[in-house]
Amino acid sequence: MNGNRQRVVVASLVAVGTVANLYAQERPEIEVRTVQVAENVYMLAGAGGNLALSAGDDGALLVDSEYAQLTEKVTAAVKAVCERPIRFVINTHWHFDHVGGNEAFTKAGALIVAHENVRKRMSSAQVLKPMGRQVPPSPAAALPVITYADVLTFHWNGDEVQVMHVEPAHTDGDSFVYFRKANVLHMGDVWFNGMYPFIDVNAGGSIDGMIKAADRGIALANEKTKIIPGHGPLGRVAELREYRDMLATVRDRVRVLVKEGKSREEVIASKPTEDLDEKWGRGGFGPDMWVGIVYDGMKRE
Repeated sequence: MNGNRQRVVVASLVAVGTVANLYAQERPEIEVRTVQVAENVYMLAGAGGNLALSAGDDGALLVDSEYAQLTEKVTAAVKAVCERPIRFVINTHWHFDHVGGNEAFTKAGALIVAHENVRKRMSSAQVLKPMGRQVPPSPAAALPVITYADVLTFHWNGDEVQVMHVEPAHTDGDSFVYFRKANVLHMGDVWFNGMYPFIDVNAGGSIDGMIKAADRGIALANEKTKIIPGHGPLGRVAELREYRDMLATVRDRVRVLVKEGKSREEVIASKPTEDLDEKWGRGGFGPDMWVGIVYDGMKRE
């Protein structure tokens, strides 16, 4: 396994919680990598969800906040490209690898922004069923203090930063963040670039919603748009189209089996993604877990 693939796989494993306690320890080898995406816009990649950073005279604006254990490294990465403090943190959804640094950034003076459903989820206990993980309510300092229902716009560092809610997809509180002048789109966990995604069915997610959200991302983007996924490498719209087509293919295959009355175990055993697994099945979710998630969502419809 080459180094790049290994980093993607490890990041994905952490993202889905299969090694949930691994990064609770001191891991000096984990770095937060900074990739310049456009003028004043960067992608920060560590162990959890990818972050976006707008850096300039107005201060730093972050999209997502990583695991709490990586807050110091995220802060150092921001300071390396922006002398001004972090003023805002926008959460794309409520999962711990995207909001873990909220509390520390709040205490350092930042304001947390998210869709109103993110605050609701973070304010109460949640269950990530595929990982068997109970998530307690977040401390008050970690909660978003600015929430929105549909669209929110920041005029920041010379750009128009549009935060937009998408219909329930990965969760019921997903946001896209589009830097219009820079032509950079952060899609949160609606897009796992190059791998099967996680859909939080308990939090309102569904594969139909993921497909609709991918369609919205495709409609927003053009061939020059740089797209930051929740997990995986920086991408373009051509890769997003491939991902969207994969989602639709899996949905259609599993739906046929569900309509035939097959059980969860029978659907998984039929290997409906076998021809797709070489390309998409090497991230945090193996094919069986992925098919099970799609099945669970359909049974809740």
